[in-house]
Amino acid sequence: MSKRMKTTTRTLVLLLLLAPSAAPAREQTEEDPCAPEAQRSSQLMACAEREFKQASAELTRARAGLYADLEPPSRVKMRVTERAWLKYRQANCDAEASIYEGGTIQPLIRLRCMVRVTRERTAELKGQSRTLLGRD
Repeated sequence: MSKRMKTTTRTLVLLLLLAPSAAPAREQTEEDPCAPEAQRSSQLMACAEREFKQASAELTRARAGLYADLEPPSRVKMRVTERAWLKYRQANCDAEASIYEGGTIQPLIRLRCMVRVTRERTAELKGQSRTLLGRD
């Protein structure tokens, strides 16, 4: 085996040995924004955004489930109610966050409110579905 080939082989072996140790370092830099130790505003905001997305998806499922079980006249009323509820959620969370007007925490407070109120609405709709189906 030539000297050049030996050097190349050693380099490859070293790279292969070092490669697994590089993976955990990469994982550590991609922190979970919802981890308990997350403290930076960007992490807190990313976590709230993720929670809002999850809460919105769950609300959509609950709304669709209830809607499917309703008679047509009730569906019309539900659509009207949901539009009004969306306006309420917006106004309510804007008001809650207004205490922090101009502060960097204001968007986070508003988003956390949106998560909380969305989860509450989801619970209401699920309860209505259980009542409608006689499961309460």
